Amino acid sequence: MAVIFAGGEIQDYQALKKLIPDKSYIICADGGTRHARAMGLIPNLIIGDMDSVQLELLNYYQGKGTVICYYPTEKDEVDTELAIREAVKAGSKEILLLGATGGRLDHTLANVHLLVAAAKLGVRGTIIDEQHRISLVTPQLPGEIKGETGDLVSLIPLTSEVTGVFSTGLKWELVDRSFNIGHPFGISNELTGSTAAITVREGILLMIRVWNKGG
Repeated sequence: MAVIFAGGEIQDYQALKKLIPDKSYIICADGGTRHARAMGLIPNLIIGDMDSVQLELLNYYQGKGTVICYYPTEKDEVDTELAIREAVKAGSKEILLLGATGGRLDHTLANVHLLVAAAKLGVRGTIIDEQHRISLVTPQLPGEIKGETGDLVSLIPLTSEVTGVFSTGLKWELVDRSFNIGHPFGISNELTGSTAAITVREGILLMIRVWNKGG
C-alpha cells in the first residue's frame, strides 16, 4: 500500500491518520509534505517542483532519511502524477490519496482523473477526505464498498458511456444498465447492508461513498 499526500485540504488529521495502514510507503507530492508533518509521519519520498513546500521542512525530512526528488516547474505532469508513478514503480498495487480534494476545483478534478492513470497501470487508487471515499470501477477493477446501511453511494460515468453495470447491496439495484455522460441518474443510491459490489463490462465508472464518521 502506498499513501500519497497531495497539496489539497485536510481538516481532520486524526480521523484520516487512522486509515493509514502500518508500514505504508508514504510519498508527499510537493505541498502535501505539510500533511505528513502534521500527522507526525516520516515520508519515504518527497517529489515535485517544490514550489509549495518550505525549505526548512525539506531539510528536516532529508535529515530523517527521506529521499527528495526535484522536478522542474515547467513539466507535463502534475506533482501528484509523479507521485503515483513512483508508487507503482515501488511495487504498490493500491494507492491511497489524501489531501487530494478541497481548495481549487481544477486540482480536485485533476486528482480524480489521476485515478484513471493509476487504473491503466493496474493499480487501484482511492481518494479519501473527511466526507468521501472516491474510487473507480473498470472491467479489470470491480468495485467493493464497505460501510453501514443507509450510507450514500453515487456512481458517475467518466467515459462517454459505461455499459454492463451490475450491482448488489444497493437500494436501487443495477442489472445490465448503461451510464452516459450528461445523465447522472446514479446519484445518492444507498447501501442496504455493510457491503456492496459493482461491476462494469465496458467503460470507467466513478464510485463515491459519502461518509462522516471515518472508516
